[in-house]
Order: sequence, then C-alpha cells, then structure tokens
Amino acid sequence: MKNNILIALFLAPFWVFAQVPTQTIRGTVLDKDTREALVGATISIKDSNPSLGTITDVEGRFVLTNVPVARVQVNGTYVGYETWLSDPFILNSAREMTLTVELTQVAVSGNEVVISAKKFGNEPLNEVSILSARSFSVDETQRYAASANDPGRMAQAFPGVQPSRDNRSDIVVRGNSGIGLLWRLEGVDIPNPNHFARRGSSGGGITVFSVSMLGNSDFSSGAFPAEYGNAYTGVFDIRFRKGNAEKRQYTFRAGMLGLDFSTEGPFKKGGRATYLLNYRYSTLGILNRMGIYLVGERVQNTFQDLSFNVFMPSKSGKTMFTLWGIGGLSSEIGNPVKDTATWDQYSDYTGREFVTNMGAVGATSLTTLKNDAYIKTHFAITGQDILYTDDTFNIRSITEKYTINREKYREGRAVLSAFYNKKMSARANVRVGFFANQIFYNLNRNTLGDSTSLDAKGSTQLLQPYAQLRLRPTERLTVNIGAHAMYLTLNGRHSVEPRIGVKYQLDAKQSLSVAWGLHSRMLPIGNYFTQIRGVEVNKDADFIRAQHLVAGYDLLPGRNLRLHVEAYYQRFHNVPVADQAGSSWSILNTIDGYAKYRLINEGGGTNRGIDLTIEQSFRRGAFFMIGTSISRSRYTDAQGRAFSTAFDSGISASFMGGKEWKVSQRGVLQLGTKIIYNGGQRLTPLLSEQNISRYSRDPLLDQSRAFSEKVEAYFRPDARISYRQNARRSAWQLALDVQNVANRQNMDALSREYDPDINNWVYRKQSGLTPILSFQLDF
Repeated sequence: MKNNILIALFLAPFWVFAQVPTQTIRGTVLDKDTREALVGATISIKDSNPSLGTITDVEGRFVLTNVPVARVQVNGTYVGYETWLSDPFILNSAREMTLTVELTQVAVSGNEVVISAKKFGNEPLNEVSILSARSFSVDETQRYAASANDPGRMAQAFPGVQPSRDNRSDIVVRGNSGIGLLWRLEGVDIPNPNHFARRGSSGGGITVFSVSMLGNSDFSSGAFPAEYGNAYTGVFDIRFRKGNAEKRQYTFRAGMLGLDFSTEGPFKKGGRATYLLNYRYSTLGILNRMGIYLVGERVQNTFQDLSFNVFMPSKSGKTMFTLWGIGGLSSEIGNPVKDTATWDQYSDYTGREFVTNMGAVGATSLTTLKNDAYIKTHFAITGQDILYTDDTFNIRSITEKYTINREKYREGRAVLSAFYNKKMSARANVRVGFFANQIFYNLNRNTLGDSTSLDAKGSTQLLQPYAQLRLRPTERLTVNIGAHAMYLTLNGRHSVEPRIGVKYQLDAKQSLSVAWGLHSRMLPIGNYFTQIRGVEVNKDADFIRAQHLVAGYDLLPGRNLRLHVEAYYQRFHNVPVADQAGSSWSILNTIDGYAKYRLINEGGGTNRGIDLTIEQSFRRGAFFMIGTSISRSRYTDAQGRAFSTAFDSGISASFMGGKEWKVSQRGVLQLGTKIIYNGGQRLTPLLSEQNISRYSRDPLLDQSRAFSEKVEAYFRPDARISYRQNARRSAWQLALDVQNVANRQNMDALSREYDPDINNWVYRKQSGLTPILSFQLDF
C-alpha cells in the first residue's frame, strides 16, 4: 500500500502534464435589433466530442466551463432566431474568453418554408452590410504571415485591396485613393490612426491599434449602408472588446517592432464595471542605435501608443456606459550620407523630419427602451498633428541645414453622434441617426520656390444625418433602404445620398446580392485653403461624388468552405481637378498632401472589376484564403482627357494560408504563408526639358501622357512559423514572421525622389528578407 502511494506521488506530475488543460467561455446572448437579453438560448462548442453546451439564464448570460483548450468555434441558437457562429478562435489556458452573441429573429409566416442559411463565421457584424464587407477577428490579425498584428497590414491581402509597399499599410481599394477611406472606432469617425500617418489621407507605417484591444470588427470595400458617410473607398469599423468581468488577466509581448503590455479585469470583485488597458513602445529606436534599420537606410524612427476601454453597465442592464481612448506618437528622421566626400546625387545631401501624433477619447451610452427599441449616443474629442520638413545640408559643415519645405498640419474634432433603433417586427427594423462634427484646423505649408502655400486657422462644421430601413418581406429576401446626407458649413456644400441593397437566399448554401448607392466625401481639409500668391482659391470646392453598383454571388459548397464573387462599377462625377491649362491633375490620384492648384469640380472617373474569393476556415487544422481581382481604373481631367489612374494596376492577387499540428496535449505548431501580387504602380513620365529651381521637389511632368508609365509588378511572399504552449495558469507563443522570404526587393515607386542634378527620378528598393521575431505571454 505504501509503495502504491509513493508511485502515485511520483507519477502525479506526469499525469497532470498529460491532461488537456481546460478553460471557461462566458458571455451574453442578445437580440441584435433590440439589445434585449434572450433567456434560454443554447450555446455550444461546434464539433465538440463529447458535446459541450449550456443555456442562458434570466439575464441572458452563459458560462461554459471545462472547455479543452484548442482552436474552437461557438454556436448560438434560439427558437425563432437565425443560428450564430463565431470565427474560429484560440482558447488558451491563461485567458477566459468573453463573447457577446447577437441573434437576429427569423422572418417566417404561415406556411412559408424555412431556409436556414449556412454560416461561415466571418459575416459582417453590421447586418445591413450585405455586400463588399466581412468581419475579421483578432486571431486573423495575428495568424496571417507578416501581418505584424496589424489590421491595416492584414487587409492588404483582402480581395480588391492593392498592396504596393513593404513598410506602409496604405489601403488602396478597387482603384481608389486612400483619401476616401473611413476609419471608425466605437461608432465615431476618427483621424488616420496610423503611426507615420499620411498627410491628408489614410495609411501609414502601422496602426495604433494593439490586438489586445480589438474585438471582431468589419472591413467594407464598397456600396456601404447609409450609416457610413464621408467616404467612397472603404470603411474600417473597429470595435474594442470589453475586459474580463470575473478576474484580472495580463498579456506581455516583445518583438522586433515593440514591447506591448495589457491588463484587464473587474474594478472590484463581484462588480460589473471592467477595464482594458494597453501600452506599446517601439523597439525600432533601440535597433537603430545597433545599426539595424528596418524601414530604410539612414532612417531612424520610433513610436508608442496607449489605449483603454472602460465598461460600466447598470444593475438592471438597461443602460451601458463606455469610456474609451486611444493615442499614438511617432517620429521619423531621415539623415544625409555622413561622408560628404561621397555625395553624388541630390538625395545624398537631403534629410527630413516626420512627426505624427494622433488621439481620440470618447464616451458611449446605450439605453434599451420599451417596445423593442434602444438609443445609442457617442461623444468624442479627436485630434491629429503632423509635422513634415525637408532640408538640404552644407557640404562644408554637415551640421548646417537649410529648410526647403515645412508643413505643419493640426486638425481636431468634437463629435456628437446618436441613433435611435426600433425593431418594428421580425420583418422590419428602422434606424435614424446623425453625426455632428465641429472641426478645428491650423494648417501651414511653405516650400522654397513654390508660389502656392497654406496658412489657415479656424473652424467649421460637418453635419451628417442618416436613416436606414431593413425589410425582410419573406424569409429568403432582405431589402435594405437608406439615405445619408452631408452639409459643410464652410462653403454651404451639401449632398443627399440614397442607398439600397437586396439579398436573395436561393437555398441554404447560395445567395445573390446587389447594392447601389451614392457616396460623397468632403475634401481633406487642407485642400480648401490652398493659396496661390497669397490668395485662397479653393474654399468653394464641392464634394467628391461617386455611384457604386455591386453584384455578388455567395456559395458555401462544403464544410468550412466559401466561394464569393463580386462584380463592381463605380462612376465618379464632380471630381476636383486642376484648373490649369495642360494639367492632368485630379484628386482621385492623391497619395498624400494637399492640392497646389486652383480646383474646379469638372473631372470624372470610373472603376470596374471583378473580385473572386475562395476561403476555407479551419478544417483539420488547415486554413486558406485565395483572392484575385481584375480591374480597370480611369479618370478624366479638366480638358476631358481620359487616362489611367495612378492605381490602375490591372491584376492583383493574394494567397494566405497555414496549417496547425497538435504536437502534444499542450503544444501546437503552426506554419503559414502569405503571397501578394499587384500589377504595378502607374507614374507620369518627366518632360525632357526642365526649367525649374535646382531645389524643386516637383519637376515638370509630361501631362499629355499622365500615368502612362508602369513600374514593375509588386510581388512579395511571406512566411510564418509559430509554437504556442499552454501551462497550468499561463500560455505563451513564440513566432517568427519572415517578410519577403524570397528576398525580392520590389521597386518603391511611391517614395521616388526627383534629382534635379541629373533631371531624373531616383528610385529606392524596398526591404529584402526581413525576419520579425515575437514572443507573447498570457497570464
């Protein structure tokens, strides 16, 4: 007997290690249209053996305990409601998972046959977005190779998005400039949330969003529903998740790009209020001092950001208050070549300073009302500050520099928005709301030898009411009707934009959809205050206006497999173009910065193409997404001449995929790859004769052949290997992402610089093979 006890004590640690760790999944089930809790809803783990499930209590809450750690999907069902399916997510031994399950009531009457549409798991969270939209999860942001835990970089491989840079997350969608992209956070439109943000546009180095903060969010690439306005390219609708309400949890990350720490939990044990906080500090500055430059030779940069989300529900659960915020600081210095004896071309003796800061803080209140309705109100303060200078250095004293260009842009907003949502029946839901923006600006630009400048300080208002109605006349048919309006007090310009979307469910596996709408965007604020020889010339400029038409077919042919095809047509009118003889300038080609011309709204443009997606969610540990886009992008200038746009690349394609293997009861190995291709950036050729200042950064272009040149195609394969391990009360992951694993250095057309010494462009090569090692610890 004594010997048996000794043997048992000796073997106990091995038995414990051999057991599969378990974890808890908890959350709330709500009616999506009323925000009311659903009592008795069933929550289960998909494909679990033995079956794991539970039902919600009188407050709509559920707790699933002893769930084996793994990659899991959760099903939600309720009588009279559509089935809900989560994205596959990693459940580890250190962190409980908290879910908010939102179910939509089925519209069925009399003897109508019920068609239960299959779910794939990445359906948009905004149910009115029936086309050109998908949700993405934190797990997707992390698992796709070389995405750097960044939603902007991940989206570059989505169908319809055209990548062209290694070290920037510019989002070019369906041939459209990034100026038309909308970033929304927690229901509020925010300024460009990128470190090293582009001036007057979207995109940058890396977003200020940490994956520790993100909940499931939406990305849209066209034909947006009525609640989205002041955009025509795409929409990122970002949502923060809530902190754990039961216990405190922590995450630490360390990698080539930075150090990251987050904490979450209840303010007090047994309380309802929770917090979630994250801080990230870049390690790029440390690497620069070690002689390692990830962004570019002679380029030093650093960044940091802070985010938080505080959730405070009332005891009754009828009112929920959220306080959230985000802020980012970044700085980049470009230095001249140190050895003045080797100075050979213009870029050798020039330098730059690039500083971008942004922030947003807001409060949200959601109150459920009687009669199946609720009101949601937001108030936020946002701001962005960008400094950009170009300098030349003295060959006799490299410490002496002469500023040839200085740009300082500051923009802030006070935003009040609210909407009233009413579920009239299972067949009809209406939402009416508004955005009121008080815009503050302080803009300055002075360039040596340039007759144009910017010098403006003041404020204006942008008002955006909207309404949308979702109808489900039959169980198969969904019709969304809405309108968005805009009014800019700066010059009295306004727009009314009707939208409509129709979806027909052919059977459980197939659906057809079509959407049409008008979409407008006010010009990036600096364009209104362009001065030519000291006189403002563009204050009366009208909005950019576009029509979107999209048709789509969706098929779920097998287990965890999806085929999606979309054909689109976009027609632009009222486009601001340069009112200058011979000029081919159009705002549709803007990458960053503000216009240096007198503008007239007499330009046009079209984008047309087809996007194809074949996607497999996790099955037997494997996942992939194949995307291909064939497109044509054209515009017309003030003289009516038609040209390709800067983004008319023709073909873009991507592949993202991977495979997981369970190597032990607690360990998982993952291999992955991402391959992206874009047909190439278009450029306007130089005139052979240049009669300009030696220090001009804007050479004379052959405007009669606008964007007729095309640089070589952009092609980049990435790879990823990771291993994650579950311990008793902690979990860790070690990952190696290799960007450009083939070491192919693409041409960087967007950062080319004109060299007046040789009257030609100087192109830079982009990054070669770049390993990015990262470590994550959850505890």
